[in-house]
Amino acid sequence: MSDNRLLPVGSSVLEVAAARAAADIERVPVPLRTLWNWRTCPVRLLPYLAWAFSVDRWDENGPESTKRSVIASAFYVHAHKGTIAALRRVVEPLGYLIEVKEWWELNEEPGTFRLVVGVLETGITDEMYLELERLIEGAKPASRHLTGARNQPEHHRARLCGRKLLRRRPVNRLSLYRRGNCRRW
Repeated sequence: MSDNRLLPVGSSVLEVAAARAAADIERVPVPLRTLWNWRTCPVRLLPYLAWAFSVDRWDENGPESTKRSVIASAFYVHAHKGTIAALRRVVEPLGYLIEVKEWWELNEEPGTFRLVVGVLETGITDEMYLELERLIEGAKPASRHLTGARNQPEHHRARLCGRKLLRRRPVNRLSLYRRGNCRRW
């Protein structure tokens, strides 16, 4: 008897065929070091890697470089949730810059801070605003609460730089106001 299977003698034909098929699958190489690395993982498998790394926001239509950077920063974001650095890590891959002003800098109610998000010249859609709000809510300290938001257009003055005249360009800024206790983060 040259039968190397572990199935009992009374196995059905279907069970034997399934065991042979599974044995063939066992020979397929699985490059785990490649698949678990955000730099070398194939693009088509990046959503699964993002899921495994517990990425908070995944945009299937985004550029590959953004997807890889979001996966790369996922561990850092989860390790530092509740800090300004985590807020930066969740907002900046989307192309926005943030500025945090604490209550003592603004002479406001203790325990509050302002988060100003620099919006692109094209503005911000309602969908992206809700997404930013969700991301910030997930990365902020749990003791702080969102109290309101508004969109502020700002203009830079024209100025002479060297011999070139720089034009005035509007920059929209989205201000998010939060309230909470007095802990500094």
